[in-house]
Amino acid sequence: MVANFKSLFRQPVVISSAIATILLVGIQKLGVFEPLEMKVYDQMMQLRADPGPDSRLLIVALTEKDIQKWNWPLSGELLDRLLGKLEEYQPRAIGLDIFRDLPVQPGHDKLLQRLQQSDIIIPICKHSGSDNPGIAPPKGVEAERVGFNDVVEDTDVTIRRNLLLVSAEESDSCQSTYSFSLQLALKYLEVGGIQPEFTPKKELQLRDTVFKPLQSNAGGYQKADTNGYQILLNYRSGHQVAQQVTITEVLANQVKPDLVKDRIVLIGSTANSLNDIFNTPFASGKSDNSGKKAGIEIHAHSVSQILSAVLNKQPLFWFLPEWGKILWIWGWTVVGGLLVWRIQHPLGLGLAGTTALAVLFGANFFIFTQAGWFPVIPSALGLVFTAGSALAYSAYQTKQEQQEITQRVQEHQQLIAELQGLLRQRGNASNEAPMVITDSIGQEIAIGTLLNNRYKITQPLGSGGFSNTYLADDIQRPGNPQCVVKQLLPPHQDAEYLNVVRRLFNAEAEILEILGKHPQIPQLLAFFEENQQFSLVQEFVRGHAMDKELSSGKRLKQAEVVEMLKEVLNVLVFVHSYGVIHRDIKPSNLIRRESDQHIVLIDFGAVKQIQPQQQEAQTISIGTPSYAPSEQMSGLPKLNSDIYALGIMGIQGLTGIDPREFRRDTNIGEIIIQIEADANQQIWQHWRELTDATNELVIILNRMVHFDFSQRYQSAVEVLKALESI
Repeated sequence: MVANFKSLFRQPVVISSAIATILLVGIQKLGVFEPLEMKVYDQMMQLRADPGPDSRLLIVALTEKDIQKWNWPLSGELLDRLLGKLEEYQPRAIGLDIFRDLPVQPGHDKLLQRLQQSDIIIPICKHSGSDNPGIAPPKGVEAERVGFNDVVEDTDVTIRRNLLLVSAEESDSCQSTYSFSLQLALKYLEVGGIQPEFTPKKELQLRDTVFKPLQSNAGGYQKADTNGYQILLNYRSGHQVAQQVTITEVLANQVKPDLVKDRIVLIGSTANSLNDIFNTPFASGKSDNSGKKAGIEIHAHSVSQILSAVLNKQPLFWFLPEWGKILWIWGWTVVGGLLVWRIQHPLGLGLAGTTALAVLFGANFFIFTQAGWFPVIPSALGLVFTAGSALAYSAYQTKQEQQEITQRVQEHQQLIAELQGLLRQRGNASNEAPMVITDSIGQEIAIGTLLNNRYKITQPLGSGGFSNTYLADDIQRPGNPQCVVKQLLPPHQDAEYLNVVRRLFNAEAEILEILGKHPQIPQLLAFFEENQQFSLVQEFVRGHAMDKELSSGKRLKQAEVVEMLKEVLNVLVFVHSYGVIHRDIKPSNLIRRESDQHIVLIDFGAVKQIQPQQQEAQTISIGTPSYAPSEQMSGLPKLNSDIYALGIMGIQGLTGIDPREFRRDTNIGEIIIQIEADANQQIWQHWRELTDATNELVIILNRMVHFDFSQRYQSAVEVLKALESI
């Protein structure tokens, strides 16, 4: 188990994901991703469902028309009339978001008297800072009955946070510790007996709701200024947070008392000319000012958030701890690596990558709707980075494998030549019949025999003059899974011959080991020599051979033939990329896998090169005459020799005629078939005349089976591209 654990951590996916996570977390700590995280945050805020205006609030707005009618600043007399009118309607609280540190006559003293005596009116002040001297509250109003209207802007001058509490310095003209919005919310909750408390951790608690202070690295923030007591502002709506009326409408008795009774009334400016307008998440990505909000509206959002959290159990924003962020980012980097590991096709990989990113953003948005804010940018970059790294490593590994297998193929060819030389020396190059060796060499294996102390023979599958194939159980694996054992029967046992066969066998096994990584090629499980007999153990593919589908007299539809061609060609693209020629493409070497109906290419065995065979079986050139082209039968196969054999299968499928009946038209070189004969003459037709295939497919197949290999398609990729038009 320890060895497996160590092996896991050596896997490219794990290594690249770990490196990506370390790099991305480090970059995140520097705050590089924060601007992008803020943009994503804003977009998610805009996409959330709109619950509509908060019925507990009413905004009395100072509009441009009000300023034109009443002038600015509003006089104390006018504000006193306004407040008096609103108090008559019995609101729970009135918030006056208009500074009155300096007198505005007439009526200033009367206004001050009302502010000093009323227990539901909350005026404002502003704390001093490095760039402002602060603004005092109305004279004579205790600090406990005043709310500061300071807001916190992010580095992009957007308001995303809700400042609830601050500690005022003695020299500050504004001594209020509670924000304007918190004071109003507390006035509203006071009716229900809800008072502010502080937990042992000094966290603000209202009834059962604890307002945890925002940390400097919460969500997408890095080293944010979280002085004071801040929470993330959960905006209620991108449109109206509360119903609005104007000051003029209130003074003209045009507002029904029911709009005010038992509500929080917020009085403030919405006029652009007073510059009390701020950027919000709803302004992100917009060229106009539609997403910007007045200060009084932002305070209304803050009040609504507090009331909803306490009375409606609306969740406050929550965030992952640092270790949780790292795991979240690492998890998505692993996803990127796994996609590359599991999906090889470029189109499939592109679709899977796009889907994974969509799932990431979708999951983050769903979490956001539940008031969670997880890092998005490093997770997305991690997915892409790891996928790219794994893809680059895979390409490098493939190149290394191609170089290695090219060496093995060259060695393979040299060994074949050496083996042929030995056979010629013995006079076996053309007519020696297969030699059956008695005793332990070459005997058919009895059912129940245990090979290599592991593979128990259960059933013979086939035999030839040079090999026997068996179905066996692997008794050393859980469940004793079935496998295929192909045992080679060398016709000679002298040391020199066996040494060449052994080297050839080992070289072929190394090639099969790499080719078996493709999902449509049986995996090599083992190879071994026992009693001068050579055995290959491969994955057992449950299904039926394609010769059942390409039986004589049965014509396939064009779509079925095209599907077969594409399936096999995709496998040949992989095989040929290593410079390997299968040499024996034919229906019996293609298995329609039962589990998924994909076609599996089998019989790459080294046994084909061991000795010459007779007539219709393979020759030293390797191949089945009906399917093999002339250059292959001459012992000089090309990569497109496999394409020729597959093209013959395509014509066989369309015509329903055995390839042994195929001949060549001596004039144009195309395949012709004898359809009928009488005593005097033979009648031949071009194969295309016996099918309903389209002209496009006929042209493709004719080129695939061209007699001259230089006139054929030169690669499986080229054929696949041609088939795309059908």
